[in-house]
Formats: sequence, structure tokens, C-alpha cells
Amino acid sequence: MDTVGITARKLSVMAVVVASGAALMGCGDGDGAAVIGVAAPLSGEAAVWGGPVDSMTRAVVEHVNKLGGINGTKLKVVSEDEKFNAEDGVRAVTKLINSDNAQFIVGPTSATFMATLNQAERNEVVIASPYAGMVEFDARSNPYTFRTVGPDTFDGLTVAKNLWDRGFKTVSILYENVDSARSTSNWVDSFYTKLGGKVVAKVAFNGGQTSYLPEVRSAFEPEPDIVFLAGSVEPAVPILREWARLGLPGKWSLIAELSYPVLLKEVGAQYLEGAFGQSAMSADSPAIAGMRKLLTEAYGEQKGNEIAEQPTAGLTYDAIVSGVLAMAAGGQATGVAIAENLHKVTDPGGKPVYTIDEGLELLTRGEKIDYQGASGPVDYTPTNTATPDYGVFQVVDGKWKVAQRYAGTELYDLAEELD
Repeated sequence: MDTVGITARKLSVMAVVVASGAALMGCGDGDGAAVIGVAAPLSGEAAVWGGPVDSMTRAVVEHVNKLGGINGTKLKVVSEDEKFNAEDGVRAVTKLINSDNAQFIVGPTSATFMATLNQAERNEVVIASPYAGMVEFDARSNPYTFRTVGPDTFDGLTVAKNLWDRGFKTVSILYENVDSARSTSNWVDSFYTKLGGKVVAKVAFNGGQTSYLPEVRSAFEPEPDIVFLAGSVEPAVPILREWARLGLPGKWSLIAELSYPVLLKEVGAQYLEGAFGQSAMSADSPAIAGMRKLLTEAYGEQKGNEIAEQPTAGLTYDAIVSGVLAMAAGGQATGVAIAENLHKVTDPGGKPVYTIDEGLELLTRGEKIDYQGASGPVDYTPTNTATPDYGVFQVVDGKWKVAQRYAGTELYDLAEELD
């Protein structure tokens, strides 16, 4: 989508003028720049999630800086490797807050996110996650924490509804014995059963095993119509390789964390032809074009499109953009501005906007906006959880392709109905 109604130079001038008139500056580092932190898994198996967060954050910040920054204050990105565990994650967040004076931190996975909720509020630093779906968040949230992904209930319901809608009457669930996989698997079990399906086996496994053959055999022994696999990439690759090597008949549905091209490369796309995956994504929102354009400007067409096609790209983009627009609405590049203005730039009632440029232009005029994101409407609940649309992917001709979309409102209503 083309930038609407204003050039970068004009926006830059307006930002400087507003800054001079209001005399408001965000908290920053020694260079006067406000720090946007990335605390995401940047190494190891989970880097498939964290790498795009880092790339997306840098692209958005570069774009905003070209437009003059936030109220005249430029932004700066500082990245720390969360390493997909709470201990390293808390250390990364603490360093970003205490040493780097970060005002906004993006990217922690579930364990780190849940462990730093109080830290965010205490330090008045906003922390946002595009993939922490823990159901417990809603009971512990505060104004300084938000997530663009729905709770694990939505992941579980998307899987269950897709399988039921496609005529699969029986399913086995093969899941890693960790919180996120266990949570989603339990919701798949619950919703699929309520829809009328039958779970014929539920098999847990621990990561780090030399072989997963006993668990794979147990999952397929009841001859289910399909097997749902929930876990991280590290154990999923040998599980799927062993299944392929044995030549066991059957079909797979995979948790969102496995719905990435890297899995197809490691296992062999030919073995996973027809497999299903899912992730939150928009039903063709105009914001997707704006996201792709921004990424192309930063990284070139090939790499930009690769980042944009990651299943959590829209969620990541929307987390960063809604935070930045909230800063602009508050006139300061601070966590306080985000906490006080997040709902003001995303709730219904304002003029719908689909790009950063549109949002900044209208905010400069003092108008109310309603940011519509790449993952959907981005309407945050009172506990700061978004209810995005969800897409079902399927491996077709060796690539993940969108096979079905479910609106977030549809899933919300269905969850209420089945509860």
C-alpha cells in the first residue's frame, strides 16, 4: 500500500515543529535516542521466531527515524538474545532496562514474558510479545505489558476447528512436556472433543532424546485420521524424520511454532506434503502491503518478502507499530506514553489507518486513529491481549500456503459457545 497523503520530508518537519512547541523529549541513551529493546531468541532452534522480530524492529525504527522520530526524538534498537529460556530472558530484559534505558521491549517468548510482567510495571517500561499465548497472562497483566497474539485457547480452537471442518473424526496428540506445548495440546483436546471429534491417544515426550520411536508408534497405533504434533523444532525434526523413515501412514497437523519453512527444509518437504499448520494472520488486510513495502525498503525485495512470509510477521509488526503510534500519541518516546495511549490508537472509534505514515500524519493533526494491523484489527482487550485473525497453512508443492482463515471474532464467539 502506498504512503498516504504526506511525504517523509513533510512528516520530519512536522515532527520537529511539534517537538519544539511541546518541548517534550523521550527518555534515551547517552546520544539522546530512545531505546527500543529486542529480547528475543536470536540463536539456537528458536531463532526462527526471534530473528524476524529483530529484523522487523530495525526496519520499523529505521523508517520512523527517516520520518523525524517520535516528537523529534530518534529511536535506537538494542538487541539481546533471550535464548528461549526464562533465566537468560530475564537477564536480557534486566540488562535492557537497567543498562540501556530501554523504554519499549519487543519479542520475549512465554516463559520470559510471564517472568517479567512485574518488572515492566515497576520500571514503567512496556514489554510486548507477538507469540506468548499463555492463558495465565490475562489474570496477571498490567498496563505495561501487551501481546498481539491471542491466548493458547485460540491456537487450540483453530487447530480443532480446522480438523473438524475437514472431516477428521479421530486425532492423536503427540506433545512435548513443556508449558506452551502442553497448554495448546490441552485446548486442542478440549475443543475438538466438544466439536464432536474423538482423541484416541495423547502421548507426551521429553526433548533431548536420542530416539522418539516409542512415542511416535504410540501416537499412530490407534490409527487416527490425523496426528497433532506440539513441540519445539529440536525434537520435532527427529520425530518427523523417524516417522518418514519408517514409512508409517498418516497425516500431520502441527503447532504454530512448527509452521515455518525451516521445518520443511530439515525434514524434507516431500514427506510433509499436505500437513497443516496455523498462525495468527490477517484476512488480506491492507496493512500487509505496507509491511512488505517497509521491509523491502530496509532489506531488498527477496529478504524483505522472506521476513514478511514468516507466520508471526504480522503479529510482530503490529506489536511494534502499535507501540510506536502510542508513543507518538503521547508525545514522548517512553513506556509511560505507550501504557497511557495504546488503546487510544487501536480501539474502535477513530479513523482506520493501515500504515505508520498514515497514523503519524493524523496524530500530528490531533485526530483520533484506529490502527488496523497486518494480523487483523488489533483491538486489545482490557487485559491488553489482541484477538487477531488466524490462518491455517498447508504444505502444497513443498511450501506453506494459506488454506483457510478464521476471523478472531468468529473464534472468540465459538470459544464462548463451547465453554
